[in-house]
Amino acid sequence: MINYSIIIPNYNGSSFLESCLQSLLQSLKKCPESQSEIILIDNNSKDNSLEIFEKNIPKSFFYRILLNSKNNGFAGAVNQGIEKAKYEYVVLLNNDLTMESNWFQLISKTISNNKDSKTATFFGTVLTKDGTKFESQGLEFFYRGKAKNISNGEKFTPSLSKEGAGGGFVWGASAALVVYKKSILEKIGLFDEDFFAYEEDVDLALRLHNLKYKTLYIPKAISYHLGGGTSSKMGIFRYKMDAKNWIYIIIKNFSSKEIIKNFFQIVEERIRNLSGLTKQIIRIYKLKSIFYLPYIILSTYGEVLINLPKMFKKRKVIQKLVELPN
Repeated sequence: MINYSIIIPNYNGSSFLESCLQSLLQSLKKCPESQSEIILIDNNSKDNSLEIFEKNIPKSFFYRILLNSKNNGFAGAVNQGIEKAKYEYVVLLNNDLTMESNWFQLISKTISNNKDSKTATFFGTVLTKDGTKFESQGLEFFYRGKAKNISNGEKFTPSLSKEGAGGGFVWGASAALVVYKKSILEKIGLFDEDFFAYEEDVDLALRLHNLKYKTLYIPKAISYHLGGGTSSKMGIFRYKMDAKNWIYIIIKNFSSKEIIKNFFQIVEERIRNLSGLTKQIIRIYKLKSIFYLPYIILSTYGEVLINLPKMFKKRKVIQKLVELPN
């Protein structure tokens, strides 16, 4: 029997939380042999998210709400949920995502049939909200310091899910909707809270990959993601996070050989991050960007400089883990 702790980070998600919960409960109903709990971590929302959550969860269902006095970001919130989780399989669920009613059935069957002890992650197909395009069939990683969602933006038809659309092991998984083994996450150190939001799932996937853990892709387990439901309201937020967090990923996880071998491509990719941030600042602030541009650029990369000693300490811990025999 596979039991789940379902972790939902929330920040002002009132407009899409109800549909998320309804689809979740429908899918859990089709998996009655499994025990489950729902953990909502609220990052100091100012809307009526909590009211909507409690209204949509049956009183007979076990759930808990963790209230934060400030926004701890995605990484901080899900770590709180993982630490409180009482079951071995933790499900991270974005509040702007819905799933097919057979999602848990397919995931449970796959986990039960899987005999590979190095499988740490289970991931299904994520489609766009209208179901017409792929958002992700897993993550593909490049050592120039870039990751992309497999099949992102490609057209989806129902026949693809019936045929299986590949399946098997992939490099990693995004954290929009994903299942992890809690014991393995605890072993490698959970999500890095210095990332706050974005690329923390890539960082985690890279640590898992470097320690020979695997991600199993289940094509027929389908979900639908609005995408950016929270961050779309935050202007240049994502661009700042991407610029910082990729530097953190490289410092923490790349071996010296990987950095030397890919040095010029790494620099080129970081220039692309800077260019993307610059263009977004100009797009939002227009003429006022003359004043905002230097401040935002300096504050973004200044934060990286401040955190460098901390990242190098984390690097030592991570590299020692990689060097240990399995």
